[in-house]
Amino acid sequence: MYGYYDPPFSVEQEGVYISVERTGDGWTYRRTSGKDEVEKIILGDRKRIIINPVEPLNTPKEITPNLLIEFEKTLILAGGEKKQVFLTFPIEIGIFISEAGNKNPQLIDVLTLVRQKFTLYGEVSNGVVCKHWRSKLYPVSPVLDPLQEGVLELTLRNTSSDWASISKAVFSAYGMKLYYDGDVFMKARMDILSRNTAETGFDMQPINGEVKGYLVKDQKIRKEAFGVYGLRKLGFVPLKFYMGWGF
Repeated sequence: MYGYYDPPFSVEQEGVYISVERTGDGWTYRRTSGKDEVEKIILGDRKRIIINPVEPLNTPKEITPNLLIEFEKTLILAGGEKKQVFLTFPIEIGIFISEAGNKNPQLIDVLTLVRQKFTLYGEVSNGVVCKHWRSKLYPVSPVLDPLQEGVLELTLRNTSSDWASISKAVFSAYGMKLYYDGDVFMKARMDILSRNTAETGFDMQPINGEVKGYLVKDQKIRKEAFGVYGLRKLGFVPLKFYMGWGF
C-alpha cells in the first residue's frame, strides 16, 4: 500500500480502501477502514497522493508527542556497556497530497490498524502523558506486518558504573525518522545517565548507508517517509527525551 499514486487510483489492503476519483472539476478522496469512513474533495490537477508510515502519535487525535515503549521483559545492562536490541513500535498510516516534485506535502488523512492506549510516565502531579506500546525484545530485526508494526533498532549505552535495569523507553515524535520498503524501520539510542535517569533520541544527521532520502541496510533499500511532526515549523522543540522518573 505504501507508495506514490497519480489519480485516478484505488488501493486496498487489510481492510483499508483508499481511492481518488474524478468528480466534475475536482477529485474525490475516499478512505474506509472498518467502520471509519472519510471523504474529501480535492480541487486542482497535477496532484500526487503519497501513502507512507508516520509517527504513531496522531490518532485518535494529537494528545501527546511522546511514545512510551514498555519492554515485555526487563533488560539488565552492565555499567559501561553498549548493546543493540530490536523493538517494535505501532504504525500509523499517513496520506499526503503534493505537487509533483514538492518536498513539503500536505497531510490529508491518517489512520491506524492497531489498538490505542495511553499511559502516564512519572508522577501523577507532574508526569508526562504518553502513547503506550508493549514490545518484545529481539536480538535481530523481526519480520512484522508493515501496516501495523515497525522495527526500532535501539542502541543502549550505560554511561554509569552501575548495573541498569531497563523496562521501558520514552521517545519524542519530533526526532523520529522513519524508513520503509517491505518493512518500516527506525533507529534510536538510549543513554543511561545514572540509576534513575536516561536520555533518548534519534540520529538527525545522516546515518550509515543513508543517501538522499534512502537508507541502505541489511542489503535493503528503504525510502525515507514523510512525517507529520517533521513537516512542522514550530521553532525550537526538544528532539530528545529526558527520562527523569526511571526506566
